[in-house]
Amino acid sequence: MSNRQPRRYRLVDQQGQPHLELDEHFESIEEAWAFATHWWQQRQPAGESAILVGLGLEVSTESGSWRTLRHPQG
Repeated sequence: MSNRQPRRYRLVDQQGQPHLELDEHFESIEEAWAFATHWWQQRQPAGESAILVGLGLEVSTESGSWRTLRHPQG
């Protein structure tokens, strides 16, 4: 039996820190981006694009640390 922990994903801000408003753990990349897109759309005028500028994505490692998958873009 494996003690391997499932991978988790999290959104980070432009400084590479867990995002203050989006600091949750997600089971997939798609789930993280869907959450971020919904959050973004709630803050934009109708019709604005959901370009998630300033958000990065990290994945958990087996050692318990985080590895960057996508750097925040400014």
